[in-house]
Amino acid sequence: MNSDQIRQAYLDYFKKREHEVIESSPVVPQGDPTLLFTNAGMNQFKDLLLGNEVRDYKRAASVQKCIRAGGKHNDLDEVGKDGRHLTFFEMLGNWSFGDYYKKASIEWAWDFCLNVLELDPARLYVTVHNDDDESLAIWRDEIKVDPTHILKLGDKDNFWAMGPTGPCGPCTEIHIDLQPEKGPFEFLDGYDPDRIVEIWNLVFMESNRLEDESLEPLPMKSVDTGMGLDRVAMVKANTNNVFHTDLFKPLMAKAAELLGTPVIDWQEFFVSEKFTNFSVIADHIRTVTFALCDGAKFSNDGRGYVLRRILRRAVRYGRELGFEGPFLHQIAAVVVENYGHVYPELKTGGSRASEMIRLEEERFFRNIDRGIELFEQAAAESKDVISGARVFELHATYGFPPDLTEIMAEEKGLGIDKTEYEALWVQHQNASRGKDLYADAAGVGDWITVHEGPSSTFVGYTDLEAKTRVMKFRRIDEERFELVLEKTPFYAESGGQVGDKGEIQVGNLHFSVSDTQKAPIGILHSATLEDGVFTVDSLKGEVLAKVNAHERSLIMANHTATHLLHAALRGLVSDAIFQAGSMVAPEKLRFDFSHPEPLTASQVKAVEDAVNAEIAKALPVTIFENVDRERAISEMGAMAIFGEKYGDNVRVVSIPGSVELCGGTHVSNTSEIRLFRLASESGVAAGIRRIEAVTSQGALLAVADDRNKIKSVANVLKADVHNLVERAQNLVAEKSELEKLVEKLQQKLASQESADLLKDAVEIDGITVISKAIQVENRDQLLAFADALRSKLKLGIVLLGTELEGKAALICLVTDEAFKSKKVKAGDLINAVAPFVDGRGGGRPTLAQAGGSKPEGIPTAIAEFESKVRELLS
Repeated sequence: MNSDQIRQAYLDYFKKREHEVIESSPVVPQGDPTLLFTNAGMNQFKDLLLGNEVRDYKRAASVQKCIRAGGKHNDLDEVGKDGRHLTFFEMLGNWSFGDYYKKASIEWAWDFCLNVLELDPARLYVTVHNDDDESLAIWRDEIKVDPTHILKLGDKDNFWAMGPTGPCGPCTEIHIDLQPEKGPFEFLDGYDPDRIVEIWNLVFMESNRLEDESLEPLPMKSVDTGMGLDRVAMVKANTNNVFHTDLFKPLMAKAAELLGTPVIDWQEFFVSEKFTNFSVIADHIRTVTFALCDGAKFSNDGRGYVLRRILRRAVRYGRELGFEGPFLHQIAAVVVENYGHVYPELKTGGSRASEMIRLEEERFFRNIDRGIELFEQAAAESKDVISGARVFELHATYGFPPDLTEIMAEEKGLGIDKTEYEALWVQHQNASRGKDLYADAAGVGDWITVHEGPSSTFVGYTDLEAKTRVMKFRRIDEERFELVLEKTPFYAESGGQVGDKGEIQVGNLHFSVSDTQKAPIGILHSATLEDGVFTVDSLKGEVLAKVNAHERSLIMANHTATHLLHAALRGLVSDAIFQAGSMVAPEKLRFDFSHPEPLTASQVKAVEDAVNAEIAKALPVTIFENVDRERAISEMGAMAIFGEKYGDNVRVVSIPGSVELCGGTHVSNTSEIRLFRLASESGVAAGIRRIEAVTSQGALLAVADDRNKIKSVANVLKADVHNLVERAQNLVAEKSELEKLVEKLQQKLASQESADLLKDAVEIDGITVISKAIQVENRDQLLAFADALRSKLKLGIVLLGTELEGKAALICLVTDEAFKSKKVKAGDLINAVAPFVDGRGGGRPTLAQAGGSKPEGIPTAIAEFESKVRELLS
């Protein structure tokens, strides 16, 4: 069986046993700040297990995309070491929500292993929790597993939890002997983990772990099982390494092909010296590609930083293979090709992900050689441990994550000072971006129930007022509350649209609502008591909930404008553009999109004009509710936004030229937007651009503000508004003439002073060599000195150094005759002395420049230059 067949056989097996087949949720968790990445199939069922959500099925099965590269479950450092650990994998899982429990789940798991996977029962072993006598009895007495193949273990091995808090419970695991040819052995605590490997974990969810680490019973007992597709594929391929399977071969074959050494014999390839490098690359590119296609981005903190570490780790392993430039983005295309039929989001976002990877690779490749060079220096200077300061320097300046530095250090028998590094990194983060704040997920233990029954029915698409009831509340302090209503006109923040504001009246209590958010318990209204005396009984009466109608109208105009903007960008700039994030508020809209380079001025104008043209056409905005998702995408051509979580039935917003899946609020006609004004276009991450814009009232205010600024500029320039452009053009022309005059004066001054430099010249192998530190005001003056010396020398080599704005600046020139006769290049010379100022340079063969952070090294660079010239000329 290949991986596709195993995946399908699993879903078919449990579908026949009345399980609802559920699509994988994104690897970027939605609405759960406690997780960096989706790390298990049960993540999307967390609210269901806690009793905060009700679904129309009690049994489910899925193949879930998972990433374990941060937090409690982190396998990043193990990848490539044992042939089984991965940062990305697919989890085959089946669930029972208050339905079947231990007996059925164990029986089905065993049946699937023996009769579908056709595994030899003599190779299978089972572990159970020390206190789980029920599971032990089922395995021993009903399944008839040999008691010598059953092992009882403690919490460390057989108690499963998604994270520090949340659903958890004891588990029983199925393991397989990967080396049966070695004969029988005793299955005891401390067994050989390279021989006996877990393939399936059956978790019996009984408890909810609270922040104080105490356990409380869950509303219902449930089953959560997980079986790694990669490990099952390994077993069916009769190997002991997941990287030997069809899941990884195409990725490694592509890497080998790019190196010009295609794989001819897989068995030879598997035992080759650099196989670990190929394994790490194959694993890491899967992780990064899947994450980016689910809406993640590279960044300097959170999951974006983890992805950056993973990519740079892969680049480093690729560098050892011989890659000297970006290559991972080409392997990402193979990930899309191999998995696109299972996960359509890869086909949709694959080109965008590849471009983001390419740009990130380029950034790192620019620094990797210099980083490796500095690492080698640090390693040579260290006895046993590389200082935290050097580790920090490699990270902050050259993008080398500390774990990458640690791996390189281990290869040389060295350690790193993690404590010192971590202290420096915390200081760096706090200085650059302030303290990280994560909103706490709303709990259920501190809520007070006012009325029993269902809550949080949203009626705000059609009504901005609703008569309703308070179902639950909790008090934050003397005046601040969070309220859950039976039905609400308030839109809860999602899809980039901010939560509504407004007011809530309950009898003599008057609350102002400052925000509306989604939480597991329902739609939360952040309310401040403005008037009235609070008691619990005072919340039992009828509620009048009113949304701020003016702000909602501005939000609707901005949200519909984002759809028009998206369509304009795809139509005028590139049809490869996809939305990468948005923010829709009353005062403005923000739209992030995938694109490798800034928009030109003409593109910005064209996009703004196109959106305003659609507004002027007074196009109808049509909403289709409860549309089958597959029909919406395939028949209606609706676009889905990366990272958004959609159900089987979706809401479609259709404007002529734009069809998107969207749960936000919109105007009924584009004319209601009135005017669109594009305020700025900028870059926010590699391959991601951002547009900020205003509409309606905000756009009209922006026009008025621009008019006032133009008048102010006209006053300063003492010009009439109508002649302002002509006046500005005249000033630019005058400035250009002044700059030319200044340049001539600089050249004249440089020519006069360069004569003094010639007095200190030396001759080496018939070449006049000058190396001197000079004082100038800017880089233009430095260039003027170099040009002046070039005009005075026929066979000459010059190095000039100066300090500009606290940094070192070096310039090296080689005259044309010297280059032709001696074949010496300015770039080679300047890179020979640039390390003295902690810099690196480049340029043409006859003129090169370098900058450095260590201006105190300029005298050394000047003093060593002559010897470097002698070396290159010899």
